[in-house]
Amino acid sequence: MSQKVRELYEQFPYPLRDPHQEKDRLLMPPLDTLSRVNHYCFGGAKNFDEGFRALVAGGGTGDSMIWLGEQLRDVGGTVTYLEPSGASTKVARSRAEARGLTNVTYVNQTISEFAKSKPEPFDYINCAGVLHHLENPEEGLRDLTSVLKADGALGVMVYGQHGRLAVTEWRKMIKPLLAGKDLTEQLALTRTLLSSLPEDNMLLKLGGGPGFIKGLLENDPEIVDLLLHPVECAYDVHGVYDFAASADLHVAAFTGFFGFGGTGKAHYSIENLVRDPVVLRDLGAKPLREQQAFCERFSGAMPLHAFYLTRKDKAQSADILPDAERAPYFFVPPNETFFDDLSTLAGQPVLIEDGSGNAVDLTGGPDLARLLSVFDGKNSVAQLVAILRDEILDTQPIDMNSIAINTLGAVWALFHKFDWMLAANPDGWQKVDGERTLSVRKQ
Repeated sequence: MSQKVRELYEQFPYPLRDPHQEKDRLLMPPLDTLSRVNHYCFGGAKNFDEGFRALVAGGGTGDSMIWLGEQLRDVGGTVTYLEPSGASTKVARSRAEARGLTNVTYVNQTISEFAKSKPEPFDYINCAGVLHHLENPEEGLRDLTSVLKADGALGVMVYGQHGRLAVTEWRKMIKPLLAGKDLTEQLALTRTLLSSLPEDNMLLKLGGGPGFIKGLLENDPEIVDLLLHPVECAYDVHGVYDFAASADLHVAAFTGFFGFGGTGKAHYSIENLVRDPVVLRDLGAKPLREQQAFCERFSGAMPLHAFYLTRKDKAQSADILPDAERAPYFFVPPNETFFDDLSTLAGQPVLIEDGSGNAVDLTGGPDLARLLSVFDGKNSVAQLVAILRDEILDTQPIDMNSIAINTLGAVWALFHKFDWMLAANPDGWQKVDGERTLSVRKQ
């Protein structure tokens, strides 16, 4: 880490957080929700207990550290918070103390320094918004891999090349004006320019309008991190895959980073962006990596990439049924009237939605509500196939087992699309989303 980067985060701890707000809210970065980590990185089979070790590398003011610490506190798991900035650490520690977290260890070092100390390896490593600020990101990723367990996983976020074009162009524009100015002077200049943006400026489009700029002008650390950082790079989808390969890792899945997080991975699915059946067929014949690269360019709205990395190639089998012994469950739980509403509206076009903008439309048969009700986190895939085959589907003189598997697969794909369903061991980690519920309404 360069000296300029160190000085930046001492002067402007990032992101801007007030420890007093811990009494009123808990920020839950989707990347570090352990139900997702378990599903995508460990096939739903991970035990989260007193032996589970998480590392937050470049922890900033503590968002990921707090969320992981909260999830692991009742099972005895621990979090190591790694951060070279003393100012950021002070904020993070105050937030943890406000929450009464005692399962966090604080280390004031860089990633490189920490790796050289050869700590006991970790089950899960978070590194969000950090590696792209190193002079050698590949070396940083290899350092993290060196402290990862053989069956461990990383949750990583880096800047997106195409969706970040507005920032890239801004940095090119302002660079000649920054020469000879210290960071405080650079910030003052940037604030002046942001206060009088032309209405067609690309930054307005990046943030969705004037509200984004207003928020920036109220948050100096955000301005500095977004527009004045002395070291940064960005990646397209192919770059992400190559970045992972530089440390002998594989992309297990893309996931969400902002908001509820369920929408993140959906942006990489051609089915969610392309409507023409001919184009969709042609794209579907290409490797998954090519499909995702198309989605990034076609949407043009991915300012970052959040993804899981593992040593073994998980093949990103998102829409394939989980292993037979795993139990699919509603990560986003149905509301109180969900099953009754499905039954009442059977045979009619309905919209299933989670209240955050994610929705699917379908026309369910009379048995859909009954089928979905047995996705209770206790029935394994094998048991669900048997229930569907023997109790729900009408017996026909054909291979009912195959029909049951295909039907179950179609339901899984539909509800896994936005992470409404995940899978874990029947008696394993099945913590649900506490902010969303599924509802049904007539189209």
